[in-house]
Amino acid sequence: MILSRLTQAFRDQNWFAVALEFVIVISGVAIGFQITAWNEARQDEVREALVLARLQADFEVIRANTETTLEDLEQRAGHAATLVSVIKDGSIAPASPEFQSALAVAIGTPVPAGRSATYIELVASGEMRLVRSEPLRRALVEFDEQVRRHELAYDTLAQLVIDNNAILLEYQSLLAAIEGDAGAYADDIERIRNSAELLASAQLMGSISRFNLSWNTGRLETANTVLEALSNAGG
Repeated sequence: MILSRLTQAFRDQNWFAVALEFVIVISGVAIGFQITAWNEARQDEVREALVLARLQADFEVIRANTETTLEDLEQRAGHAATLVSVIKDGSIAPASPEFQSALAVAIGTPVPAGRSATYIELVASGEMRLVRSEPLRRALVEFDEQVRRHELAYDTLAQLVIDNNAILLEYQSLLAAIEGDAGAYADDIERIRNSAELLASAQLMGSISRFNLSWNTGRLETANTVLEALSNAGG
């Protein structure tokens, strides 16, 4: 209909009508674009709210897991230090409950909490634009980079732990056999007491636990920074 009126106006050389029809057409197009843009903005707001909720859930789990890991590592570091002291103290028998308890807890190291699945998905899909808060974007990038560096370092540590645990587990098995019959294993007890290998392994486990404590403390701080930025973005 607009096209027929515009054609007729040209034929009649009614330039006012031509101009008016052009204004109507352009205004309609502009309004259409505005409505489309408004709808897209509303959809993005809804999607952003969903993304923020998922990130919140991810990082609350990451924070809780990291706090648990820190408690575990503090225990392991403490028991490794106790084990070193017990090994050096000739008055405490390797078959004693104190020695065996310290040895059991010093073995191994916890696996650190992983990355945010929501963040990984956002990056992979190119949807990071949905996170409009610049402080939140920076905090997410910093946390993920920190985790990736930790994972690379942990791969090296894990191999050290595996190699080292073989030594500690050997002594743990020997002590289990000694229990209740220390006299029959007098030579083995003395070997354990004077073992430089066991002492070095205990010291290494203490160092690994302290290293992991430092990394996970930093990870917890960065996770809290993300949660604070999420709180501000959600507000």
